[in-house]
Amino acid sequence: MAGLDVEDERFLARLAERMPGDPEIMARLAALLVRQGALDKALAAARRAVELAPGLAEAHAALGLALARTQKTAEARACLERAVQLDPGLGTAWMHLGEVLALIPDQAKAAVDALRRACGLLPRDPRPLNALAGVLMAHKRYEDAIGAYRSATVLAAEPNPADMLNNMGVALERLERREEAVALIRSASLVRPDAPAIQDNLGNALLGTARAEEAEACHRRALALGAKGAETWSNLGNSLHRQGRLDEADAAYRRAIQINPNGAKFHTNLALNLLLSGRMEEGWHEYEWRWRDHPNLPPYLVDRVWAGEALPPDLPAGGTLLLQAEQGYGDTLQFVRYAPLLKARGVNRVVLACQPELIRLMETVPGLDAVVGEAGPLPAFDKALTLLSLPRLLADLPAPEGIPYLSVPKGVKVRLPGAPAGTLKVGLAWAGRPTHGDDWNRSIPAWMLDPLLDVPGVAFYSLQRGAVAPRLGRPPAERLVDAADLCADFCDTAAMLWDLDLIVSVDTAVVHLAGALGKPVWLLLPPVPDFRWRMEGETSEWYPAFRLFRRKFRSGWETPIARIAEMLRARAAGPASP
Repeated sequence: MAGLDVEDERFLARLAERMPGDPEIMARLAALLVRQGALDKALAAARRAVELAPGLAEAHAALGLALARTQKTAEARACLERAVQLDPGLGTAWMHLGEVLALIPDQAKAAVDALRRACGLLPRDPRPLNALAGVLMAHKRYEDAIGAYRSATVLAAEPNPADMLNNMGVALERLERREEAVALIRSASLVRPDAPAIQDNLGNALLGTARAEEAEACHRRALALGAKGAETWSNLGNSLHRQGRLDEADAAYRRAIQINPNGAKFHTNLALNLLLSGRMEEGWHEYEWRWRDHPNLPPYLVDRVWAGEALPPDLPAGGTLLLQAEQGYGDTLQFVRYAPLLKARGVNRVVLACQPELIRLMETVPGLDAVVGEAGPLPAFDKALTLLSLPRLLADLPAPEGIPYLSVPKGVKVRLPGAPAGTLKVGLAWAGRPTHGDDWNRSIPAWMLDPLLDVPGVAFYSLQRGAVAPRLGRPPAERLVDAADLCADFCDTAAMLWDLDLIVSVDTAVVHLAGALGKPVWLLLPPVPDFRWRMEGETSEWYPAFRLFRRKFRSGWETPIARIAEMLRARAAGPASP
């Protein structure tokens, strides 16, 4: 039906009335009726075409298309596979077969193959390319999807195909090419300013480029244009959260939950907003939703989840509780502090499964009987729980006297390059993990550290690992000793930190390691930080030796960095103090 104008459609309908026994006309009529949304009539016309000519590929293709549109996936697949058997050169049948296969679990490769076949048979038709891009997007093959969308836009009849531009922008946003995403989705919004989905996607892309107020305006526009889904309300909540308007964000997240009570993402967003607001009890309760519909949740975290009950030694595995690490290194380092409390709750034995790079260090935690790699074979256990579920069950934050709860094992030593006697030794980290969704908000370009590096009487040691220079730069080697590469794992890093006087860092795993060791940290935070640092205050309830330096809204990192530089001068010139 591609290429038919309104007059052609009217002509075909009249022709079918005059020649109801012609299977080719009935098949084309069925495809037309599908296009018009008259699915019952389309099914009747397609079945009549198959009845008239069982060997006509177009008839089976039309029936398969009609069945697909009525969600009869298995029947649609059978009809479309019959169509391509009868005529392997029928491009539209391959296209619709690919669309149907994309709906079936474990058929992604077959769907891509069918759609690529359709692209070859319909080289001037953008539809199979557009469908191929959609399948590639669904399976997170964003680079390939962008290529398919670009090819489709070249073939599109309209000069600015808004939906394709929008989808291509979403793919770019998923690849964290955020400025490109904003430009493309904005172009789509200019073509179709009345499309709520495009406004919603533009808001998401803008939020990823630190333009939360513009993002809010887009999400509100999407709602005004008729968006009614929970996703848009949650997106609005995200834009309000990023502006620090936590009460308004709370209301938006709750509206999303009202629309979709079982949406795990919406509950999780609400949880993080509650925790940042200091409403810990409700926040930890809502945070349990993060596991609903999780694709990789081990079965034992469903059928053997620990609810806080005693685990005596007469249980099959000796009363063993398996603590499962989750998320990043920093989360493991922070929440393993709860392990020493478990024996008092009647747990006989505690085993931690964590990231391999942390194993040697975790073996120093009081209250742990064994530490194993999270990807390796697990020992026998009776119940299991993830580390970040412990605060909900144990309620109280472990007392400051419990710090340090990590220590450097005997014999582990990392020899730092020497510094003159009396020199203040300071570790420096300016970048977090680049794959972290909020990294753009917390990491700092290296050139902005110059006021710190200019402070006399201080020897600086880089705590950065990996290829940070292409993203954010790296200070000259003569101003900063590269110490991170001296460490094989976090145990070595702990030994290195132990020899430092102070750590100055953005919010990344190394600060949790320093905090767990009881080392002083001066922490640089964005206006809306991770929940554990709250919105206000210079101290942390998690780590008593921390000092928090906050960047204000609508300002850069210059002010907190200048304040740290001033305090460093005083610290380097006088007696050490936290």
